[in-house]
Amino acid sequence: MRQAYSPDDVDVMRGALDVWCALHNVGRDGVEANEAARRILDLMGRKKFTCDQLLAQLADFRPAPRHRVS
Repeated sequence: MRQAYSPDDVDVMRGALDVWCALHNVGRDGVEANEAARRILDLMGRKKFTCDQLLAQLADFRPAPRHRVS
């Protein structure tokens, strides 16, 4: 696993997380965003990805449905 990320890597990861959160209408401070961030870190730890490649890798990860109280 990679131990250090370049500033460009951090920008790519942050951008992917921002887009993922916007696509799924979740806040960056939520549980779902934290899980997405962990997945992004895991992916980037294996090899270098672009933002689009990270989003493609996260395509199967969706936040859990929220239950609405009436």
